Amino acid sequence: MPDCILGISFLLATIPAARALSFTLAGAANVVRLTGAAIMAVMSFARFVPRTSAVNLRTLAASGGMLVLPCFMRPTNLSTGALATTGLVFELFGVALAQVARVYMGRSFGVLPANRGIVSSGPFRWVRHPIYFGWLILSIGYAMSYVSERNTILIAVTLPFMVWRISQEEQHLTADPDYRRYVGLVRYRLFPGLV
Repeated sequence: MPDCILGISFLLATIPAARALSFTLAGAANVVRLTGAAIMAVMSFARFVPRTSAVNLRTLAASGGMLVLPCFMRPTNLSTGALATTGLVFELFGVALAQVARVYMGRSFGVLPANRGIVSSGPFRWVRHPIYFGWLILSIGYAMSYVSERNTILIAVTLPFMVWRISQEEQHLTADPDYRRYVGLVRYRLFPGLV
């Protein structure tokens, strides 16, 4: 049942963006966001049952905040010029990174902290959380394509939830010796050389 709820939530997130489709550069940014959310929805319907999981109010709050807040961004104030182009490039990179990482995770993907097996290939060789990084870059790109105070605030508020969610997941996975070895090999959480 949680898999269905997750998939449906990604589909619901596409509704505001679908209402504002346009044939402009910034409109293309909307299509990229819609595509990313639709792919996440489809891939959320079939996942492995976790070996262990951490389901509590803290994990629900962190995961919910990280995933739901960017869904409240709205396609208003179409940007133009270099900002629109840069926003679209960010979105394309974010979608590509998140979806390539999802392919490597296969059915091991989950929203709440859980151990469905340790994935260490593909983008996971460089950072421990490439899907979160892709989701963040996609959201930043969307906010650049549709510049507004609302979208900027939502990105700023989402980041602490993402950091909180990552901390919870890593704390949960530390019980697995394979994960501890993986952390020793892959130093960075989100961005190689920085975080």
